[in-house]
Order: sequence, then C-alpha cells, then structure tokens
Amino acid sequence: MTEVMRIERSCFPVAWEYSIFLNICLQNGEVKSGEARSLIMDVFENSGRVAGYIVWETDIVRKEGHILNLAIRQDERRMGNGRRLLSHVLDHLRNIQINTCFLEVRESNFPARNLYESYGFIESDKIPSYYFDEDAIIYSIDL
Repeated sequence: MTEVMRIERSCFPVAWEYSIFLNICLQNGEVKSGEARSLIMDVFENSGRVAGYIVWETDIVRKEGHILNLAIRQDERRMGNGRRLLSHVLDHLRNIQINTCFLEVRESNFPARNLYESYGFIESDKIPSYYFDEDAIIYSIDL
C-alpha cells in the first residue's frame, strides 16, 4: 500500500486519497457496487517491487469499462509495464463481454496519449478544466 501511494503521489499533481486504495485492497482488489458494477485494482510487480498499478470500473449492464488510474513508477517506465497493465485490463473487459472502454487523460500527457492511441483508443471528446488546471481528453475504444 505504501508503494502504491508513493507512485500515486509522484505521478499525479492531485493524488487519490489513501482511503480509496485501502478500501479496494481490503476487499481483495475488487469493490462491488450492486449487481452490475465493480471497481478493480491490479498491481504489477517487478523483482519483488511494485512497478505500477491500474484501477478500472466495469458496468456489466451498460457493457462499459472505464479506466480510472494507470501509474508506473518512474524508474520502471518505457519498459512495457504500462502496456502490460493496459493489455491485462482490455483482455479482462473482453472476457466479461464489455463492449466499450473509455478513459480521461490530461491533454498534456503525451506519453499516456501515445500509449492509448497505439492500442486503438480514439479521442472522442474534451472536458474543459477537468483537472482544475488542465483539460481532459476522453478516449474510447470498441472492444
């Protein structure tokens, strides 16, 4: 948990609260919300250390996935770890018959945008001031 928070705080100007990650961890990585929705987190380790993590939502009624948070430790970047996590989630969504997935990303976060575009995500909208100091680009992909 400490490593996840360290990565979170180093990657994002406005970090998620510790309690969010704790709640997910205390429920074995998946928080159910009724029959249809789940919040899921997976952690990727490399050589016994947390290298990164990804958090996403599923809605089996709407058949949608929503990637909420993807973060890789600074010294583990550009080694395919973000790709591993993203592939893992997209495979999971396909396996549970989710039709679409979307996410928001800072307009200036070109490394992340390039990663998503390389998987076939397309820019579908923009949300002004989503991050208070910056617009968000919404990406989506049909699965």
